[in-house]
Amino acid sequence: MIHYMKLGKMPRKPHTAFYEDGKLLMEQCHTREGFDGPHSTLYFRTPPTDENAVEQIKIPGFCPFEPLKEQPLYRRHIRTQDLKLSGDFLDARRVLMFNADLNVSMAKPDKVSKRFFCNGDGEELYYVYKGSGRLESQFGVLSFREGDYLLIPRATPYRLHFEGKPEFLVFEGRGHIDIPKEWRNRSGQITDYAPYSHRDFRGPESLLNYNERDHGKAPFRVVVKREDELTVHMTKHFPFDVVGWDGCVYPIAFHILDYQPRTGTVHLPPTTHTTFAGNGFVVCSFVPRKVDYLEGAIPCPYGHASVHMDEILFYVEGNFTSRKGIDSGSISLHPAGIPHGPHPGTYEKSIGTERTDELAVMCDAYKQFKLTNLAHDLEDKDYHMTWVEKEGE
Repeated sequence: MIHYMKLGKMPRKPHTAFYEDGKLLMEQCHTREGFDGPHSTLYFRTPPTDENAVEQIKIPGFCPFEPLKEQPLYRRHIRTQDLKLSGDFLDARRVLMFNADLNVSMAKPDKVSKRFFCNGDGEELYYVYKGSGRLESQFGVLSFREGDYLLIPRATPYRLHFEGKPEFLVFEGRGHIDIPKEWRNRSGQITDYAPYSHRDFRGPESLLNYNERDHGKAPFRVVVKREDELTVHMTKHFPFDVVGWDGCVYPIAFHILDYQPRTGTVHLPPTTHTTFAGNGFVVCSFVPRKVDYLEGAIPCPYGHASVHMDEILFYVEGNFTSRKGIDSGSISLHPAGIPHGPHPGTYEKSIGTERTDELAVMCDAYKQFKLTNLAHDLEDKDYHMTWVEKEGE
């Protein structure tokens, strides 16, 4: 969905006979919007349909999760720092907020999985908050490091391989997640005035080669999510033995510090930081940058009433200019219907500031974010009242 790419071997034309050592390979088309959208074509040694058993599973907290029954309207602070999890990248994943277009989760795995995951409900955008490793999929191996976004197309089987205990913020979009249309020209190329270029996006580096130590023995398991139900599909052969592929659908990585921020004479709205767009939501990147330079400009965000969009902000590192009592790993939720803005004292204090060193990921959504019971358990219940200046402060 970023640009055309190819890896490995393939015939000169699609849908023609392609052999390896006298064996006819199986061609698979990985498509979008039926056959009208972006697509890739892969060539398998063993057909990906070669499954021999299917079973249902549940991963409580991820699929299914428990919605908070009552959610009064006020500003919220979720401390993901207090979330303790164990397991692989699925068992250690928990949904914190959701709406009809989007689920927002945290994942804190400490075990490498031998199973793969295929999300048939939508595309996934990981933000690598901590750690490094590689994403393995039928398209090959894609290395990632702290600060990377990982965009995984819908219905792409993948797994995360890592050392240690990484942490991820995960956006699960019910429709597409892609480059915003305003950053593309009519040919689909990223424009020269966009906040990034084609060169900033990385695709798989090599094809995925099976080895028993990393991938285990048969049966091989692929967990598939569809309509919020999980099924495990098992095969006798390693299901992602691919000779080659080409197309425009494949996992990509983009590092947040490759985002090129804009600066104006006065404060620019968060729209200028849009990095990815989905159905009914956008994901924005706040990176260290020079701030507004007109004499008397106030660099700190002005107060505003979100009349159409809920806003969540995941704080990564640095000095969060407009906030007090927020730490790295915190998520704030500022819902539509009530005004929000900088904490008392931070607005005036920002005047004269030349740079900001904050690093954060924001998501704005048209539909209201609902909390899960788990998010409510992690909540700083006094956050809404921290805008009130108390006597003596």
